[in-house]
Amino acid sequence: MDLTSDVFCHTLSPLAAFTSRTATAGGVAKRLREVNPAVDDDLWWDASFLNPQSRIDSLTPSCRPTWRVDGVDVDGRRVFAIPTFGVGRPPLRIDVYLPPVEDYPGQLTDILKPEALLCASRGTVAMAPATQHLLRALGRWSSWVPDFESQYLSMPYGSQILVTSIATNLEEMVSGIHMCPSYEVEQAMQSVEVLQSMWGLPDAAWPPILEWEHLQFQKQLHESITLVTVPGKTGQGAEAFVFKSLTRDQRYMYNELKMLLTLPPHPNVIPWPAYVVTKKSRFGGRRGVCGFLIEYFPLGSLKQRLHDAGVGAVPPITREEQFRWSEQIISALVHVNKHPDGFYPDLKLDNVVLQPSSSQPGQLDAALLDLEQRGGWYSWSPPEVAYIEYLEALVAGLEGDCEGLCEEFEVLLETAIPGWTPGSQQDRYHHSPGGFSAPWLALLQRRKQRGDLDLERAQVFMLGKLLWCIFEGTPFIRCGVDHELLQDNAANETRLRFPEFRRTPQELRDLVRRCTEGALEWEEGRVTNVLELRQGTLVARDGRDVQEVAREYWAGEIDRAKAFLKDTDGVVHSRMREAIARRPRVSEVEEELKRVKKILQ
Repeated sequence: MDLTSDVFCHTLSPLAAFTSRTATAGGVAKRLREVNPAVDDDLWWDASFLNPQSRIDSLTPSCRPTWRVDGVDVDGRRVFAIPTFGVGRPPLRIDVYLPPVEDYPGQLTDILKPEALLCASRGTVAMAPATQHLLRALGRWSSWVPDFESQYLSMPYGSQILVTSIATNLEEMVSGIHMCPSYEVEQAMQSVEVLQSMWGLPDAAWPPILEWEHLQFQKQLHESITLVTVPGKTGQGAEAFVFKSLTRDQRYMYNELKMLLTLPPHPNVIPWPAYVVTKKSRFGGRRGVCGFLIEYFPLGSLKQRLHDAGVGAVPPITREEQFRWSEQIISALVHVNKHPDGFYPDLKLDNVVLQPSSSQPGQLDAALLDLEQRGGWYSWSPPEVAYIEYLEALVAGLEGDCEGLCEEFEVLLETAIPGWTPGSQQDRYHHSPGGFSAPWLALLQRRKQRGDLDLERAQVFMLGKLLWCIFEGTPFIRCGVDHELLQDNAANETRLRFPEFRRTPQELRDLVRRCTEGALEWEEGRVTNVLELRQGTLVARDGRDVQEVAREYWAGEIDRAKAFLKDTDGVVHSRMREAIARRPRVSEVEEELKRVKKILQ
């Protein structure tokens, strides 16, 4: 199946269970009609690339570009593009939004390959045909806007540039590009004084306050991560930092800041923020916290390291490194959980960064980052958490004829989590110890109220999958159906899937099994890795229609979720409770790793 913008709701989320076969076919049929010469010979010739007047001038990089693209969000539509004059200026986080892939003119789809943006890496996105065409259009457009630089720099933080149509002719495309000022992000920012009052933190518990105007943009590494420099004192050069900020769901950024400010230091957790960054609102003049600066880890994530080692770009990962990184991650996990509101619900390879060892020169140490406490991908989450997240996604996304189902799901959620209410991406920040993930907060409350171990064992589930990746030397778990599929464009014959074992020592395989008790992958005959990405196209492993396979997969997952939440005293719930209870504690995982390490030395 070709990738389109609706792949997330039609394939990679529980909403796929309620998507009709014709939902995505319409866009494909539209593009086929557009390139069908039998429709109208004259119209076809006007649009055909055989006609010299209809061809794109060039897709090669410009010698003197006036814009740059650093990356693209997972939806393939939100592009992190910035005019070159913006480098070295304070980061405005003005992203460029493209039309859905299915709305591209048919004759341009094969040339621009916009679907590649859905699975492009930071290293490949800049050279993608769609990116190069966009850069030329932005360059032409900005050159026509009177005093563009001044207008751009006066836009509110978090505004947008909207590209409403894609066309061969740049002049035609330029007419559909618009600057869209938005004051919502700045208006939602909380002041330092308000946050101090909410959290009960004295001035001494805060790092220095740095005004946004002193930041110098260098590169957008991720939707929430900007590489910036801060000029040093007289005679010193600028220092590089990561500027952590969000233009959507700012509440998670504030929750992470609070966790970092109240968590004691640990060598394997990212350090205390170097600065809290405040910005003056363009409307009203109120100064609010727009983000914070943390240490920059140029060596990248553990996921990238495993990938690079697998393709021979860096030396192979040694057994000593596997054990050391595993033990360091566990030590960090224990430390986070000692915090009254501490837990780590997004344990995966992306969130482990590497840094030069301070105690062992020439070696690398692991450190946990991202303490938003937002939750993780479905394929990494324990089923007792994922089942609730499935129903939350359905309540938020189902429309029209599915109102009755939404009511059923809401009742199940309210029964499972007393006080549960539907969330919203637009919710303004309010103090919520432990963050805003309903299933994880419910587990936290049980730990606080009665010392329940379920919160710890839910994290051990993710730890088991992380250990499998480390000892198997693979950057992907390749089970389930979610966003990770779009990152995994490797050759099919090299794909190792959880819980297959090839390299993990025999002495550790049982530990991985016990950590991930309750995972459907352990059920005999159960296949969860039903889809995969091959050369930029989603395919079903059994050769069937992708949408049909996705619909069946998610229908089964939703049935399991409903059975688990309905059957609170019955067989289904009892089996899950037994599986959770069989998972070891984090300390037991640590001891087992040490024991096996001694055996293998």
